[in-house]
Amino acid sequence: MELSFTERLDRCRIWGDLTPSDLARWFDRPRATVNTWLNGRTPFGPPARVANRRLALLEDRIRKQLGFPVPADLSWREREAYIRGQRDDAERLASVPDMRSAG
Repeated sequence: MELSFTERLDRCRIWGDLTPSDLARWFDRPRATVNTWLNGRTPFGPPARVANRRLALLEDRIRKQLGFPVPADLSWREREAYIRGQRDDAERLASVPDMRSAG
């Protein structure tokens, strides 16, 4: 059974030790929007492609323990920069072609 967007997001929230504000920073969306996602609303339209791609990147980083769970000793300001930095790194690495590809 495939998990819904909300179930996947909530799993990331728990396993990554993320707050709704952290998720808002990761997705670069208002916290109110992320709250609706956590409460069962699924993103739609063109923004859904970005949200789904970023959710997949977050799941991958959590699974590989690359930067997550978030270190507990960060201040709120450091935490904000940390989350944005993790997202930027994930997107940068996702755009680098696999060296073993035949392309």
